[in-house]
Amino acid sequence: MPPKKFSTIWQAPPHTIAKIEMLQAYLVAWFQIFGRSRSGQEILYVDGFAGPGEYINYPVGSPLAALTAARRAIDNIGSSWTAGKIHCAFIEADRIRFGHLQDKIESIPQDDSIVTHAYRRTFRDGLEELRRDLPNPFHAGHPLFVFIDPFGATGVPFSVVAEILRGSSCSEVLINLDADGIARIFRAGEHAAHERNLKEIFNGDEWRTLLDSRDPSGVLNRKILQLYKSKLRGIDRVKYVFPFEMRTSLHALNYYLVFASQHYLGLEKMKEAMKKIDQAGSYCFSDAGASQTSLFRFDDPTEHAQRLYKSFHGRKVGYAELRDFALNETPFTNPKSMLEDLECNRKLIEEVKSANPKRRPGTFNEAKLSYIKFK
Repeated sequence: MPPKKFSTIWQAPPHTIAKIEMLQAYLVAWFQIFGRSRSGQEILYVDGFAGPGEYINYPVGSPLAALTAARRAIDNIGSSWTAGKIHCAFIEADRIRFGHLQDKIESIPQDDSIVTHAYRRTFRDGLEELRRDLPNPFHAGHPLFVFIDPFGATGVPFSVVAEILRGSSCSEVLINLDADGIARIFRAGEHAAHERNLKEIFNGDEWRTLLDSRDPSGVLNRKILQLYKSKLRGIDRVKYVFPFEMRTSLHALNYYLVFASQHYLGLEKMKEAMKKIDQAGSYCFSDAGASQTSLFRFDDPTEHAQRLYKSFHGRKVGYAELRDFALNETPFTNPKSMLEDLECNRKLIEEVKSANPKRRPGTFNEAKLSYIKFK
């Protein structure tokens, strides 16, 4: 199944604009964290399917959003910036879109602290060329963030994603997973070269036993997402994986944005960026609601509190394990609101071991917390 076809620039739907705004918000925080903490180290951002750099109805594509975020982060930190230069690499295979992107980049005032790299290559080939030009971020623990936003379901071998995440202890990826497009490939069978494409997408054959063409589209899309998440979590040191739904209508999934990181702080900051476009915390952006007062589904901590309890009932658990559950399995950046519900409303917490003898019920200071025992 061929990728989607676009002209040089096209109309950006609301979910695309939301995606760009979320990416820029996250990159400002990401650049600032490493700008303060990585003395002398280079910082690398990669846009794997950069596109032309703008839209008919929106002047900022993901490449310009990244460059704006880099400039804003440097300005925000000022003299506290200790890292080396920020490198922003843009990979785009289409000749006309690549030329348009170069013109857009060249129109931006240059900054000695920010270095741009542009490659008219496929995603895989562009990464290989970039590795030769900038080997350190891939092998020496320098901060590396790769945004992977293909025009369709194919073009992103999972083996390449795994190599990015294994290569550095500071690697993160944000991937556009076109679950609906993958489902169409699966259902089309040999007509869409499904054997070759699915093996490349998942880097294995687990899809054969998991996916069922008789499943409704919603069920099949969820199975695809769960398989992809499990593959990401199977990569060494990758502990944090979270999907963000992007919809064209209230009931029509377009794709998932899937974030993967080796450090909990990365997912905390990504969820904060997500909430800037989804105030309810349900992590779902729908084009159908773009003109409404309330854009997103309501988020209720009580239902997630019950899930947390089912996962840990009868156990003594430290705060870090509860934090990781909250990050990976719920809309929240920490477990505190769920723990408050379990202790104060449901009486399902048997003991809270804290170094603070005056701890009030429903409060959980992670610095003083030893463990929580659930009934």
